[in-house]
Amino acid sequence: MLLDSAWFLIRDYLYEHGNAGIEEVSYATGISKKYIMYLLKEERLLVGDENGDVGGFLKCEACKKPIRTGRMCGSCKKQIISEMSESISAISIPKKKEKEVEEEESIDGVAKLSLK
Repeated sequence: MLLDSAWFLIRDYLYEHGNAGIEEVSYATGISKKYIMYLLKEERLLVGDENGDVGGFLKCEACKKPIRTGRMCGSCKKQIISEMSESISAISIPKKKEKEVEEEESIDGVAKLSLK
């Protein structure tokens, strides 16, 4: 089954049965629980409602708080992004040195060029 058709089946079922759990959705649509979890973790589906009732089965991989979609809660995502930004800015990437041309006087009065 194509991703789009599986997603549409799940979405349509959830519109009609808003509080259905993964077991029920899987049974009713014929889509495996594993694939439904994949869609949740890839942020293609949401569980629960805006009031915070998420059912408790999808948890942040960092702090274990219940989440509606994805792998991490918003605050853990922000913390990781912040830490990564700090790490990246702390790394000093050496810039390519431009070849410097230096003139040297030769004994016979003709300038020699040397690359450094």
